[in-house]
Amino acid sequence: MKDNFIQYLLKKRLGSVFTFCAFILLPHFAVASEFITEELNRPEQKQSTWMVLPYIFSSDSMGLTGGAVAIFDGFVQPQMTIVATAFMGEELDVKETFNNEADQKRTQGGMLAVSSYNPSFSDRLFISFLGAYAYYPNQRLYLEGGNDSVKDLESDTLTPLQTQGDNDWFNLDFRYVLPWGESENTILPEIQLRRGIAVNRDLTGGGEVFTSGQTILGSEIFYSEWSAERFIEEPAINSNGLRLYLEHNNTDYPRNPSRGYAFTGKLSADFGLGNSTQSWNALEFDYSHYIELPNFSWSRQNVLAFNGWTAYSPSWDKSAKLHPNGVLDKHQTPMWEGARLGGWTRMRAYDSNRFNDKAAIYGAIEYRLIPSLNPMADQHWSPFPIDWFQTVIFVEAGRVAEQYNITTLLSDMKFDVGFSVRALAAKVPVRFEMAFGDEGSAMWVMLNQPF
Repeated sequence: MKDNFIQYLLKKRLGSVFTFCAFILLPHFAVASEFITEELNRPEQKQSTWMVLPYIFSSDSMGLTGGAVAIFDGFVQPQMTIVATAFMGEELDVKETFNNEADQKRTQGGMLAVSSYNPSFSDRLFISFLGAYAYYPNQRLYLEGGNDSVKDLESDTLTPLQTQGDNDWFNLDFRYVLPWGESENTILPEIQLRRGIAVNRDLTGGGEVFTSGQTILGSEIFYSEWSAERFIEEPAINSNGLRLYLEHNNTDYPRNPSRGYAFTGKLSADFGLGNSTQSWNALEFDYSHYIELPNFSWSRQNVLAFNGWTAYSPSWDKSAKLHPNGVLDKHQTPMWEGARLGGWTRMRAYDSNRFNDKAAIYGAIEYRLIPSLNPMADQHWSPFPIDWFQTVIFVEAGRVAEQYNITTLLSDMKFDVGFSVRALAAKVPVRFEMAFGDEGSAMWVMLNQPF
């Protein structure tokens, strides 16, 4: 459950049942790019920005929970972003698995992310870290979240399994900027912004692959432990391994592109070492394209954004079980890795990791518009600058399948639609959005564009 620097979300199901969740995710801030920004309407001594946001929410899994997130952009090194959060919830009634005794426990946790640190021994190497510790009294795990699975919250089933448990993980990411294209002579592109929109990038975005734009070769060490006390078969699903990837960004401004394209190819592998539940591997490919449309008299930016993503796990053996008569297959990916859909990035009307299987395909279209009107511009009382507001409508489609067969993957797909209001606050895109699908509606508040 990791994929761009930090995201925290508040999720709310409409109707008689409300669920709110919070996450801080993603090891690097801008997809497929390392860069420095300069705000032309801000003095030099105020280029580094920060903000602290308190939050409070209520959910079935966490109860009434409060916390705060702090974001520091441009401190220590100009390209760096540092994020930290801590949260704690009210005490909830839980039932111990083995002795069946009632107890009370509370949600608690914290996360720390450091993005794009450039060590002194290499001009082209950037290191990111993301670590998290959290305990949830009533988390939802979709252990049998195939495309045809039926979500059942009323009975004691595995779709989802509702259980108390820990969710602890970290990523250590090493990114090497290759001496190609825009980074051949200048490693970090300097992007000049005027109220959050790039003004020195007229000749960038959409050039020839690898001869323009920026290309990054990366490797990531990952570790995760997700305990599920009521899942007797495997009370803790552990995974550790290595992820290799190649990223290419050929856009004008990676945090909020208006034209160009970006793509990423990944190979992830757990070798079954240490406390790993079992070995597995997975392939992913992601492509995004952005088309700048003519502005209206009352708009600053008008963009049509497309995203396509696919994943496949060669190791997943559907014909054998990890344990006799068990739920987990041999060498299957954990539900937060590989071919999975649902959550804040892909299929936003559905729970996180709602669908997971051996193969997956996904596509999305967003229409993004930044109006000229910004009531928060030049508000000196504001603790952090808000450079623009953005309105968005989007459509998503996707499905998971037991084999990578295009005919199957393009049939019986899940769909959702939604709208979003986003803002660039302290150089960080913040988004509030609603999504509507077959299993209900969801509201998300988080950081970063979904693609």
